Amino acid sequence: MRINNMLPVTLFAASLFVGSSISAQTSSSTSKFKPKPSYAAHLSVGQVLFGTGDVRGYGLLVAVEKSVFKKSVRPFPAFQVGFGLNFETGIRKPVNILYPSGVFEESSYGQASKTSGWATFKYHPFKHSMDGFSVTVGPTLGITQTTSEKSVGFSYDPFLGVIRKSVLATENHFGMGYRIAVQQQFVIKDQFMIGFRADFSNDVYGDINTFLGGGIGYKF
Repeated sequence: MRINNMLPVTLFAASLFVGSSISAQTSSSTSKFKPKPSYAAHLSVGQVLFGTGDVRGYGLLVAVEKSVFKKSVRPFPAFQVGFGLNFETGIRKPVNILYPSGVFEESSYGQASKTSGWATFKYHPFKHSMDGFSVTVGPTLGITQTTSEKSVGFSYDPFLGVIRKSVLATENHFGMGYRIAVQQQFVIKDQFMIGFRADFSNDVYGDINTFLGGGIGYKF
């Protein structure tokens, strides 16, 4: 009778032990073979210099990238491909100052806006040191709008000072180009990243833009 009473208790304890062992092995295997995130989303903002820098403004970049090699154990995969959207705008304010000495200082008005899509090919060349450093290149396709003064005239009012009268001309063109970005990113918590970047872009019309800014990213 004593043996019969102990048998269910023994079997129950053994089943608990086997179940816990299987559960531990399963969780260990799951964590060991859990796939790393293969996608990354980025948001960057910063200053934009149009042309030689006489027109300045700001830019916004959103992008999604995918790792080429899914089994990479590095925080930043060696190769990534993706797509980005760039929004950039800037303005040059006109200056018309008449100094007491009689010297007149004048500069023209200018405005530029550019929206483009960007096919990205990113490469992280360093495996250990500076693992977050990357170079991204790719073709762009977008539209650019520029506004400039077609003609300008000045008059002087004793109370209002110099009065400027301008006739503006706006041009729009659609074309292809390329964009190159150099970026340094850092993993701050789990799948979140922060970093800074410098971009250079050009198109078939010679619209050169330089972008300097920072951003955040998320791996998923």
